[in-house]
Amino acid sequence: MSVQVFIAAHARDGLAQVRRALGDDAVVLATRPHPQGVEILASAYGDLRGADSSSGDSSMAAPDSASATPGSSRILSELARLRELLQNQLAGFAWSQTRRRDPVRVALLQTLFAAGFGSALARTLAARAPRGMAQPAAQRWLRQVLIRNLPVHASNLIQGGRYALAGPTGAGKTTTLAKLAARGVALHGASQVVLVAADTYRIGATAQLSAYASLLGVSLLEVQDTAELAKLLPTLNDTKLVLIDTAGSAPADPRVRDLHVLDTLGVQRIAVISASQQGAAIEQAMCVYSTGSVACILTKLDETPQPGAALDSLIRHRVPLAHVSSGQRVPEDLHVPNAAYLVDRALKGGQLDTPYALQDQDWPLFAGVEAGRSARDNHAA
Repeated sequence: MSVQVFIAAHARDGLAQVRRALGDDAVVLATRPHPQGVEILASAYGDLRGADSSSGDSSMAAPDSASATPGSSRILSELARLRELLQNQLAGFAWSQTRRRDPVRVALLQTLFAAGFGSALARTLAARAPRGMAQPAAQRWLRQVLIRNLPVHASNLIQGGRYALAGPTGAGKTTTLAKLAARGVALHGASQVVLVAADTYRIGATAQLSAYASLLGVSLLEVQDTAELAKLLPTLNDTKLVLIDTAGSAPADPRVRDLHVLDTLGVQRIAVISASQQGAAIEQAMCVYSTGSVACILTKLDETPQPGAALDSLIRHRVPLAHVSSGQRVPEDLHVPNAAYLVDRALKGGQLDTPYALQDQDWPLFAGVEAGRSARDNHAA
């Protein structure tokens, strides 16, 4: 096993030297104080595997192969665990040093993290913040950048067209469709709005839509599959607004692929995403349903105290936001999005005093967890 010694003024600089010399898979074996700062002993991961394999029978292959012994696997697993622990600790130290050296940048990161924005967007924005600003000016800069980057749909959907609302189960597609239909009736008249029920999976879905159609005085047509929809659409060429209610399903459901057939029929898809979900669920839904969609409708805004995760996903995926929904009333609780209002609400949500809000002593630990997750993602890539 070949062990190399690295000496640096700070642990962060030492780790950077280790990565440059030995790669991202390098294993830190020990650290200790040094007159010049810190001394780090490290080795390449491949050297460790070779040393461990050569210490046993020559017929043993690499530790991750079928012939690896339980002992070798345990050694490498323990080394990996120790490396991750050390990386977490060093990331916490680096966070504390950065906080002393660049408090404004750290304050921007804390603001975004507290509001529910993800680390990818938060770090990108903080890195691009102009240097030399005082903290109040930096916070105003952050607000303006978020407002400028939140994509808002330029046109009103109810002006006319063929739209299919698609999204995960429970996102509020049927209620949102009824709100759009009510606005369409007010603009074009009931004879120029048609609802199409394509949700044949959920019990009672058509009955709910039928009740809305009856109240609005519009026609409701039901189709069992895309083949029936393809035959129906040509008969609606003279109708101003056609709204299609699709079946909700989990993002991993194979049936989601069927939605792309709508594109060939001249139907524009609108992704309906609930803002009340966890950030990971919003991201998963956005990855699946926003692909090929012309716009997005954010629902259940009234049910989330921190909409930062939803805005983060919209900004990164560059999906235009057409409407926001904030209640069950039809048609009152449907609004044209106001970027400034949404950003202000998200940033205000980061100030809520909840058991989930990070305290000052939690931030170094949080930085360590983020560093560990980043290292795992880089290794998997």
